[in-house]
Amino acid sequence: MAGIIVGSTLLFGTWWLFRSHGKARLPRDTAAEQAAIRERAAKVAVRIDYLFLADDDLYDAGTGECLFKNWLHGDHPVKLFYDQAAKKIIGQYDCGFARYACDGTREAAMMMPTPPAFVRDTGKCVFVRNKDLWMAEADWQAFKFVHERQVTTIGIFLEGFFAENVQLLTDKTLIFRSANNLLRVDLESGSVKPTRIPLSEIGKRRSPDSRWVVGMLNGQFYCYDVDADEGKTIPVGRTAINDFLWLNNDRCLGLAAAKAIVVYDRLGHTLTEAATLPFACFKIGEPSPDGRYLFAAGGFEGRNVALADLEKKTAVPVSSRAGITWVSNDTFAFSRDVPDSDWRGMWFQKVGDNEKRIYVEPYLVANGRAQLLALPSAGLIVFSEKSGLREMKLDGTKFTEFVKLSRPPLNLLGIRE
Repeated sequence: MAGIIVGSTLLFGTWWLFRSHGKARLPRDTAAEQAAIRERAAKVAVRIDYLFLADDDLYDAGTGECLFKNWLHGDHPVKLFYDQAAKKIIGQYDCGFARYACDGTREAAMMMPTPPAFVRDTGKCVFVRNKDLWMAEADWQAFKFVHERQVTTIGIFLEGFFAENVQLLTDKTLIFRSANNLLRVDLESGSVKPTRIPLSEIGKRRSPDSRWVVGMLNGQFYCYDVDADEGKTIPVGRTAINDFLWLNNDRCLGLAAAKAIVVYDRLGHTLTEAATLPFACFKIGEPSPDGRYLFAAGGFEGRNVALADLEKKTAVPVSSRAGITWVSNDTFAFSRDVPDSDWRGMWFQKVGDNEKRIYVEPYLVANGRAQLLALPSAGLIVFSEKSGLREMKLDGTKFTEFVKLSRPPLNLLGIRE
């Protein structure tokens, strides 16, 4: 017993000695280094339109300068925002938000122990505590959750699987997947009951604000009002509409019978054909920023691509490509990483024109996402290639080697106002 006590005392003493020495040897920023940090942080506030995060490092696309290495000290946000009034950076994460000074120092966190579900654009969230639902509001000034209140008292919700099972959420209503059922929770009264929405994946069928859901049931196209718990229908017979894409909360596109794009006008409750496709398609892709143009894909692994013009009500084939990304309202970029020197590279195509190669090397496509970031306010595009980062003007001219890197960044993230 005495040997154990002596041994543990020696181990503790050794740990304390090295801990103390380690702390004493930690380098401190000199006055000059602190001044340099303050100078770079000041640039963040005035150069926000030019800034982007490449993996962990913050760059200025206008000057090519790396303002901060490992800017957020290991944090990896899903989205980044700039609070102009407070001159602070807001990072969004699965479990909430964190606030940073412009030098990347975390100042405050508004987090839940497990991921909550957020009501879009309101600052309210729903979370689980002791197997029941609670609501809270985000106080962005104090940067904490306030006005917590209990919603349900039935004890059936699990914290670890809550957020991923939330299908729809508004200020008043939550639709939640529980086993093989969808439950409708009235967030004002706390009542829980089965919903009439079909169980099939909601995904793209819900509106951006989660207030509306479209779908097909027994030969009827329907639009369901989540808060009112009622729906409107339009008979379509045997026509199957099997993919959807909301342009905003009032207009939704659908892929009808694999051969046409239809538009649902929620305010007028009408369903009209917008374009006939040149071949069978099974998926609707990314729309242009203004919502006029739309990609549809068909064939093996989606290699047949059609471009629909919703204004002219036409659709034409376009050649297959990787990492297709809109860079303006009428121009998109794509990448071809092939050995053939005539086809290899980065390409632009303006609607109505032929494709044009603008650079001999392709930009990277990682995890199905193009590593290309348009910064419209700065008039620039930044993209990742095997040797590092490059930038160019929005029209695909004036290429500049941005920075050489031994390992190209696999994630580019802009900062929104």
